[in-house]
Amino acid sequence: MTRQLEPALGPGTNPADEHRDPAVVARVTATAGEILARHGVDIRTARRAGGWSNLTWLAGGLAIRVAAAPGSGDLLREAQLAALLPPEVGYPRIVDSGVAAGHEWMLAEEAPGTNLGRAWPDRGWDERARALVELWEKAEAVHTVDRAEAERHARPDSPFYAGSRPAADTQVRQLEARSVLAPAQSAVLRATLDRFWKTLSTGRPVLNHGDLCIENALWHRGHVSCLLDFEFAVIAPVELDANEMLREVYAPREEPDHLPDPDGSGRRRLQAAVTRAVLPALREPGAADRLLGYAVLLQLWSMNGWLAHWDGWEDFTTWQPYRALTALAAGDSGYLASVLSRLP
Repeated sequence: MTRQLEPALGPGTNPADEHRDPAVVARVTATAGEILARHGVDIRTARRAGGWSNLTWLAGGLAIRVAAAPGSGDLLREAQLAALLPPEVGYPRIVDSGVAAGHEWMLAEEAPGTNLGRAWPDRGWDERARALVELWEKAEAVHTVDRAEAERHARPDSPFYAGSRPAADTQVRQLEARSVLAPAQSAVLRATLDRFWKTLSTGRPVLNHGDLCIENALWHRGHVSCLLDFEFAVIAPVELDANEMLREVYAPREEPDHLPDPDGSGRRRLQAAVTRAVLPALREPGAADRLLGYAVLLQLWSMNGWLAHWDGWEDFTTWQPYRALTALAAGDSGYLASVLSRLP
């Protein structure tokens, strides 16, 4: 998943730049500088923010995002979607948008607050629970956007979820060919996805954020103030966003959580709060199969993506996507079992 709009990193680079062509970074920086200059802001006073698919600067009360690669159209779509979002989402006002040297860009007012992902480690368990419930409430506001209007600007498909049965089966076969999945595990995943494809068309299609995570929200004065980064928004059953929300509290973690929780009660309270918030959206027939299917598709994408950068030496069985995917391939619904047991 993308990790966008982290708090200011200072005038230098961010970690994503290590994997970018320096010439592209220089060209995008020049573009950002020209746009900011038209609004009376010197880019030399700007602070870089995080982001993998975009390069972002914050200065003079403005946020400028420029696509790292040309041609996707995602930022232009987002600029159009922003006008449809309810005030409850907290999305900042768009100032301008366009294309320069093939790269889309979008200029918005800078929303107050700190990236929730950055603030997360210092939040207590109950504060985290409130934050995720508030994040889901903002996602639910997104789900109320008129579908016909949203379809004109949403992405035709998500890069994180295979869009067809053959595409998903190819991902499974690739992992089995590399001995990441055993044949029995592949069989479980294929059966799970077979149920998913059969129920997909019966789901309630809404505008989904499409990358719903704590790194795409702002934390201000003790509350989630803003849901950002709609470049991957899609029309799909609501279980797509629900999967991403539940993944935040149920899926295996990439790194250990250092917040004290000696008896596990803190995480259980967090999971219970998020489950209570999300469950009302999962009452349509087939919701369990769609939720589990989206979980599998997302982890297939993640695992194949991580393997694309594997040096062949690191033990991939320690990776978060591997642990999550193999849990789902165990045949008992993996980390979503307790949620699925409460669905009709």
